Amino acid sequence: MKQYVEVILKMSERCNINCTYCYFFNKENKDYEDNPPYLSAKTARDFVRFLTSSAPNLKDTTFQIDLHGGEPLMLKPERFEEIVTILRDGLAEAEAVQFTVQTNALLVDETWLDLFSRLDIYVGVSIDGPKIYHDENRVDKNGEGTFDRTVEKIALLRQAVEAKRIPGLGAICVMNPKFDAQQVYDTLTRSLGITQLQFLFPDETHDSIDPANVAALTQFSKALFQCWMDDERGTVRIRSFDRVLDAILADGPRKAVIHDELTHSTVFTLSSAGDIGHDDTLRNVIPEIFYAGMNVADVTFAEFLAWHGTISALLARHSVASVCRVCVWRDICEIATRSDTALHRCKSGVADQHTVYCDCLKATYEKGAEYLALRGVPIRDISRNLVETH
Repeated sequence: MKQYVEVILKMSERCNINCTYCYFFNKENKDYEDNPPYLSAKTARDFVRFLTSSAPNLKDTTFQIDLHGGEPLMLKPERFEEIVTILRDGLAEAEAVQFTVQTNALLVDETWLDLFSRLDIYVGVSIDGPKIYHDENRVDKNGEGTFDRTVEKIALLRQAVEAKRIPGLGAICVMNPKFDAQQVYDTLTRSLGITQLQFLFPDETHDSIDPANVAALTQFSKALFQCWMDDERGTVRIRSFDRVLDAILADGPRKAVIHDELTHSTVFTLSSAGDIGHDDTLRNVIPEIFYAGMNVADVTFAEFLAWHGTISALLARHSVASVCRVCVWRDICEIATRSDTALHRCKSGVADQHTVYCDCLKATYEKGAEYLALRGVPIRDISRNLVETH
């Protein structure tokens, strides 16, 4: 049976900038203050032993390792390469081992580009649109905006992709209710030439969300999809849009594949100290669920999987929320949001609600159906997964 394991690996628990919305440094949780600044080679070796000692079906397992932080490039390149090499060589018997580094890009230079090339690392850059938007939240330790420096580094990364030195470049953008979708889209795709995008909702729960912001983000979501629809180039991929279209058109066999992927997928977080956690965004909201109380130095992967399954069951929807029961998009939403964080469903520390971004998602589903209809997809296929409500 094929297995998929994704690890948010905290290579560094320090950062060279100070984003105002950062869930890791600027929320309630302060674990980073007690953890080592950087992941050590010993912890990397412990991690390999943890994954291989009792890992089921290692030869049928794909590992997606997201080199994360803090800012992962705060490690010295030599240590960074040593750790990635330990992981790659130690997991050599796996079906595949894929590495992505998520960075603010400010430290990128030729040394790092050579390293990414040697290690075949895909690069994701965090950027929030045009300068006026980006510099509102993504500031350095002196409170100065980082946009201009980030753009310079993105240019270097693009050149490396075009020269086939690194496998790819993408961007993650946190949506803001005050932003204009057209400006964000044009900056990322036309000015900066990035074609692989992921848009994230702000880290809000039912206890913290402002309804006015949801209304604004709903309009943003509609406008963003329209920007993508109107883009004559046809080269831009937005992860959430791909999932929406997949969900609308999913037939029986495709649903079976999606269910199988979910059933045999494990996603978790590893701190620089080797401590194991669940969905990284839950550390501030449900700490009693986030922490496994386990370290890769002294538990087996089988023991961890038992804990992970229990917590994942707690985070799963146990009943259909009342607003979902009367929603025609219910089944499509289940497919499209299959790997989204449970954070947005949390109220009073329990993930049993509908998502706070329900209206935003419905707006995207409507635009997805419109997109398919305009391209001649039969209505019977577009309506295949709609739910009849009374």
